[in-house]
Amino acid sequence: DKNKGKFCDKRNQLSLRRKEYITMYSENVYRQEMITKYRQTMGNLFRYIPWLEDKSGTRTVQTYSGDNSPSNSVPIPVYDSTLLAFVKEMQKTGLMNRNYVYVYSRYRIKNVGDELRVIEKIEFKDIEVIFAIMSKYVLGGMTKGILWSQAVENDVFLHALRRIKELLEVRNEI
Repeated sequence: DKNKGKFCDKRNQLSLRRKEYITMYSENVYRQEMITKYRQTMGNLFRYIPWLEDKSGTRTVQTYSGDNSPSNSVPIPVYDSTLLAFVKEMQKTGLMNRNYVYVYSRYRIKNVGDELRVIEKIEFKDIEVIFAIMSKYVLGGMTKGILWSQAVENDVFLHALRRIKELLEVRNEI
């Protein structure tokens, strides 16, 4: 009777280890699937990193008020064509989060410094937070265009792309 209890304990321990292994394996497979998905979705966007590095700290929007326009005419913003291409590609990824305000609240993000700090500390399992931060600028720029230029000027797009690229290059982290 005493040996039967030991046998059951060992069987339970083996069963628990097997479940832990299966769970760990499943999580790793899921992680690899997500890395593949993000690589396919974001791969082309990494080509903008050199451009973002070059434009760091500079304005990427000019205002046009016309040659012979009256003084009361509304100036029209003219955006850098590369910036517009980048924003358009980001919109097409399907990774923009319209509920980014919730992420800002949850992570207590109040300013650009907070955005950059959070981007640098995010791990792969929370990569969606980086997409939420980018969403503020990509989606918000649809109604307030200056946000696109600000994200270039203050390096949010640059840091976000670098961090995403870094996270997608990590392999077999368990």
